[in-house]
Amino acid sequence: MKLESSKTILTKLFTEYYLTGTQAKKEGKPIAFITAFAPVEILRAMGVFCMYPESYAVVCAASKKASEMIHASRMSSFTQDLCSYSLIDFGTEHYERLPYGGLPDPDMLIATNNQCGTTLLWFKLLSKKKNIPLFIIDYPAAADDRPALRQYIRRQHESLVEFVQQQTSNPIDDQILSEQIANSKKTCQTWKNIHELNKQSPIRLSANKLINALFPIVAAKGTKSACDYYEALLHENQPSPENESKGATRLLWHGYPMWFLAKKFPGCFDTDFQIVLDDYTLWWDLDYSSGADPMEAMTKAYSSTYLNWPLNQKLDWVESLVDEYAIGGVICHANRSCRRALADIVPLRKRLSKRNIPSIIVESDMANPDFYSKEQVRLRIESFRETLRAS
Repeated sequence: MKLESSKTILTKLFTEYYLTGTQAKKEGKPIAFITAFAPVEILRAMGVFCMYPESYAVVCAASKKASEMIHASRMSSFTQDLCSYSLIDFGTEHYERLPYGGLPDPDMLIATNNQCGTTLLWFKLLSKKKNIPLFIIDYPAAADDRPALRQYIRRQHESLVEFVQQQTSNPIDDQILSEQIANSKKTCQTWKNIHELNKQSPIRLSANKLINALFPIVAAKGTKSACDYYEALLHENQPSPENESKGATRLLWHGYPMWFLAKKFPGCFDTDFQIVLDDYTLWWDLDYSSGADPMEAMTKAYSSTYLNWPLNQKLDWVESLVDEYAIGGVICHANRSCRRALADIVPLRKRLSKRNIPSIIVESDMANPDFYSKEQVRLRIESFRETLRAS
């Protein structure tokens, strides 16, 4: 039997995600807005359809609508100092030409602090403005070797079940939960395996293709469709590598892409210089390996996210990628929207400097094109290319 292509599966996934949300609202099924690293498996096991406003903000940015929507958000006195994802979301209230018709109104909000603090304030404000019930999960860092912290997180997951039951009267289906966890674990492992194809030269997938393949692990993790997509992508890229000159300098992009660009990583990289990895795409490689207990597996996975790690753990991990992928230069995106991601750039560059690995900082934003200077970035990249040639 012929396998479906990854392109076909991705198109179905993307379309069904937005159509199902709209249909769920019409049928009166519960809908939750959740942050990127919320335990979606619990919600799905309780019959809740989950939507990600951050992911929708990415769609708006890629659709070249971000600037207009951000300007529309100022009608409600929001400032540009806020995260551009949140500003895009606030702008949806005042903007008519929304991609896919916009998101349906949620029945509940689930926010976590294992990625940033802005999402908590964003969802609190959304809850207050629209009178929507909100549940917040606190994920302490470094919980792996501290049983008391793991138990603290587990109790919050159990409280989330009680919260959802109060909102929907739906019980949790333990079989569906176990299936969701198994699918999430498989999806993350396959996603990691896809990246590891690029440890060898020539690379199989450019960083731009990898970033364009991110949607299922963000919005459909836990589903069989996400598993099927990444298995197909892995299968398709084993035998047919892209062209890359031997001796090309292998580059790491550190941090968020620029979603408003057609090619999410600026700069003219020819066969002499190639971005083989954006570490941001591996932030979704969560570790569900903690035994057979679904609650324990989620405790490990969602407490140990990149943005929730202590600084030295972040630096050690990026350094390990530099070694594993034979990186010869690092481009650090100083994304003004994410202060937590900004915090590791200076110490990372110090570590790289000690190892004589060149690096630069490119200043912009993940979704707001108003903070992107094409000429400034071009000059920075050209200067970096000269540095790499001389090193």
